[in-house]
Amino acid sequence: MTVMYYPGYSQVIITPNLRTRTILSITNASPMVVTTDGDHGYVAGMEVRFLIPTAFGMQELNKFDAVQVIAITADTLTMKIDSLQFTAFQYPVSLPTAYTPPSVIPNNSGPYLPPQPLPYGNQTSFEGTVYNAGQP
Repeated sequence: MTVMYYPGYSQVIITPNLRTRTILSITNASPMVVTTDGDHGYVAGMEVRFLIPTAFGMQELNKFDAVQVIAITADTLTMKIDSLQFTAFQYPVSLPTAYTPPSVIPNNSGPYLPPQPLPYGNQTSFEGTVYNAGQP
C-alpha cells in the first residue's frame, strides 16, 4: 500500500490489492474456481472481470463485466458463476514469445479495505517527512 501526502490536503490511499493477476487455470464447474499465478490479495465480495485471449479458450468469460468472488485462498478465487457449459480453459501447446496472458482484473468494487499502518508505529501522517531525497 502507498500513502501519499499532499501538504494541506488529506492523505490519499492507494491499495495494492486491486491488481491484475495472471490466470493459471479455470475449472468448468459451478461455482467456478480460478487459480492465479500467486497471492492475489483479493477479498470475498469483490467483483472482477476477465481478459482471456482466444488461444486459451473459455471466451465466454470475456462477456461478463462483473463476476462476484464468493470465496478465496491465497491463489484461488471461487466465482459466483456456472462455467459447466463453457469451453475448456487451457494454455496452448506452444506460446509465442510475446503474448497477452489470461488475466483476472478487479473492478473498483467490493468491501471497504481498511488502510494499512504507517511505516512507524508512532507516526500519524507523512507531514514533514521527505522521501526519495526530496525528488518527485
